Amino acid sequence: MSEILKIVCSYCTKEKKVGDYYISHSPFHQGTGRLHVCKVCLLKNINDKKSLINTLRMIDKPFIDQLFLSSLEESNKTNKAVWSLYMKNVSMGQYKSFNWNDSEFEGHKKVTAQEVIDNENILSEIEEEIVTLDKDELRFLVNFWGKGFEVESYIWLQQEYEDFLNRYECDSKGMELLIKEICLQQLDIKNRRANGEKVDQQLKTLQDLLGSSNLKPVQETGANAVEQETFGTLIKKYENEKPIPEPDEKWKDVDKVSKYIRVFFLGHLTRMLGLKNEYEEEYWEEIDKLTVEEPVMDDEELDNGEL
Repeated sequence: MSEILKIVCSYCTKEKKVGDYYISHSPFHQGTGRLHVCKVCLLKNINDKKSLINTLRMIDKPFIDQLFLSSLEESNKTNKAVWSLYMKNVSMGQYKSFNWNDSEFEGHKKVTAQEVIDNENILSEIEEEIVTLDKDELRFLVNFWGKGFEVESYIWLQQEYEDFLNRYECDSKGMELLIKEICLQQLDIKNRRANGEKVDQQLKTLQDLLGSSNLKPVQETGANAVEQETFGTLIKKYENEKPIPEPDEKWKDVDKVSKYIRVFFLGHLTRMLGLKNEYEEEYWEEIDKLTVEEPVMDDEELDNGEL
């Protein structure tokens, strides 16, 4: 392959030397290794932070808030354009292979679940509402959904998966796999829409998965919604899959109903039958609390005439 010396800018349509274009590691630019818009045309479209972010999105470059602030500070010292400094900084070190999906905006640091598992100190740096899992739960989610997702993506996937299981009968491994793929496909569609990408093919794949699972609204057979199940079927499902846990000690008998039954029914019955057991002892303990005894006065009180 011959060396490329000049590239036609897709914005101004002028042929310019390779050095007039920023380096790009995107697979869409692998033919030239450069962006398809020249440096001059890009700079013309940058007038504030918002336009800078929009331009980065269009050329598939990441917006890193920390880099933007450092470039802004450097611009104030050197009087160079913020855009030029930012593009220089984002093309070096760990950021050179980043694309728009790797953007880090103010107040939100993108952290993968594996990073949290490897370094527990990261937990304090993530937004509080995102970190609702401990390391063992994160490790389970990584094993179940696969590596490479962010923490909030794992949480979203698991919530969506559990929502499907609560709404539809899932009694086979094949059904679980289909629901899992549906959730992954939904996440892919969600992320693509957030990036302004088309999702026609992904929606078709989602429709096929729903059809294979018999989960389309028009399908009346197959997996039935919870609302269509009988009461007995639901009880069986709850007993097998989600049994009611034992309550905390303080909530076991709030109204003391079980105590009343033990004392005044079982305890009284055992006393009548002359049995000796824990119910009979508890019965007499409670009766002693309720028994009023005639006061007994000593000789000194009698001499003083006290009644």
